[in-house]
Amino acid sequence: MSDEETLADVRIVLIGDEGCGKTSLVMSLLEDEWVDAVPRRLDRVLIPADVTPENVTTSIVDLSIKEEEDSWLISEIRQANVICVVYSVTDDTTVERIQEKWLPLIRQAFGEYHETPIILVGNKSDGTANNTDKILPIMEANTEVETCVECSARTMKNVSEIFYYAQKAVIYPTRPLYDADTKQLTDRAKKALIRVFKICDRDNDGYLSDTELNDFQKLCFGIPLTSTALEDVKRAVADGCPDGVASDALMLAGFLYLHLLFIERGRHETTWAVLRKFGYETSLKLAEEYLYPRITIPVGCSTELSPEGVQFVSALFEKYDEDKDGCLSPSELQNLFSVCSAPVITKDNILALETNQRGWLTYNGYMAYWNMTTLINLTQTFEQLAYLGFPVGRSGPGRAGNTLDSIRVTRERKKDLENHGTDRKVFQCLVVGAKDAGKTVFMQSLAGRGMSDVAQIGRRHSPFVINRVKVKEESKYLLLREVDVLSPQDALGSGETSADVVAFLYDVSNPDSFAFCATVYQKYFYRTKTPCVMIATKVEREEVDQRWEIPPEEFCKQFELPKPIKFSSSNIGQSNSPIFEQLAMMAVYPHLRRVFYLSDSNLLSKITFGAAIVALAGFLVLKNL
Repeated sequence: MSDEETLADVRIVLIGDEGCGKTSLVMSLLEDEWVDAVPRRLDRVLIPADVTPENVTTSIVDLSIKEEEDSWLISEIRQANVICVVYSVTDDTTVERIQEKWLPLIRQAFGEYHETPIILVGNKSDGTANNTDKILPIMEANTEVETCVECSARTMKNVSEIFYYAQKAVIYPTRPLYDADTKQLTDRAKKALIRVFKICDRDNDGYLSDTELNDFQKLCFGIPLTSTALEDVKRAVADGCPDGVASDALMLAGFLYLHLLFIERGRHETTWAVLRKFGYETSLKLAEEYLYPRITIPVGCSTELSPEGVQFVSALFEKYDEDKDGCLSPSELQNLFSVCSAPVITKDNILALETNQRGWLTYNGYMAYWNMTTLINLTQTFEQLAYLGFPVGRSGPGRAGNTLDSIRVTRERKKDLENHGTDRKVFQCLVVGAKDAGKTVFMQSLAGRGMSDVAQIGRRHSPFVINRVKVKEESKYLLLREVDVLSPQDALGSGETSADVVAFLYDVSNPDSFAFCATVYQKYFYRTKTPCVMIATKVEREEVDQRWEIPPEEFCKQFELPKPIKFSSSNIGQSNSPIFEQLAMMAVYPHLRRVFYLSDSNLLSKITFGAAIVALAGFLVLKNL
């Protein structure tokens, strides 16, 4: 294929027996009149987009070749977007050859079941000859045949229409939408249109009201429906689908039936306009650029929900919280994410989030989920927001956005340190500790789960837990991430070592527990600017000496770390524990590491930010003296 031809949006291939007039049809199209002398074979023709009805660049390939050259013919057919099988209405033999020769050859090229549209073209229809009775059975037996057009290159009858239909068959194909055998929408078309309906059903009542229908119309087609047109639509649906209209509003069954009507009446472009507005390609899969827009994230920066993103996901919660109890039950949660390609919040990853006593997702837990995925798995956030309709649903009727609008890239951490401040909302805390150091209990406490809850979890385990915490009266999200290492010699990834704060947990009743923390700290975090803190767990048990060169308190003093914090039974299950507030404050204000070291760790969370500055200034004065 030539470089010029690769630029074509639609590639039309003409095949058929010699003498059927394939070349004459192309010449009549180009010259807009009958041409007596035509070449034996025509070179490929490229038609510019601005002269085609659908505004697409079109390549026309005339395969006037000898029968024994089937292998080359197959290779050319494979590059086609649409195939015109040309026959002569004056020669029944050419009609018979459609099934004997040309359709089998096309199946050789694409396989037995394919979706490349085929148009039967009956040329030389300028006389009285008619073989429609022989063509109709062929069309009924071969569902890949989109239509049949009789034409005449000599009289120009339907010549331009052939190529228009060919373009239309590619741009607005029937087979992905319509099952010719059952005369119903295909399953994938139904699935796509159900997603469209759910996104447009803004109040989640199962109906499209006149307002919602008009919003849908303006979004997809740019103009509103008149009140008369709205009534005509509902009347047409009610006539053919009695359960399609209720309470003077369009139900899901009616919405699907409406698109079935469009297709049956040859208005495929209407349904395709809707589907493409909602991100679908011809395969009825969401386009890659719709799901995963390109974004550049500089080193040292992170990603968070933008105000638009927060507003959108928060509105979804309100939409699907049907009983308005501030939680999403399993059925409500399933309904919210039903338009997504795969389960989103499962029994396992819900352990990372705050739930009520029944295990239902709270509003805090729901918002924490979005903040977590946006930080650690932006691709997943993009995909889910795309399925949920952010690009078309957040901007209001008639306006569309881009999933990129849901995200903000934070300032580089280095600049935050230099400026002694940050506007980030989500901070990551690594949780490091030996086996049985109490990491699961500690992490689940951030989600408000106590010992009995942890016991029920059993072997199910989430490496993340996230919740909202207060840092000087401002809400932040603290994401705890367990480091999955079995020994201090295991390597940590760059994503783990780039945390905002690190919590080292050791069991005071296990003499070997602290050594794990001390070794990992010295190997990865000593001489870094990452705030670190040692947390003593199981403090109700009898404390034993740790098998390390020096006790934990002395270790912290030697490396200028805050004194070890005691995580007692009173902290278990308390999401608002001062320990979590302290970790968040250390993450938000990493430039105050010296203050954290000098301050009593148990009082640190109680001092004001201003007092911390004063303490640091006082230390510097004393040091200079």
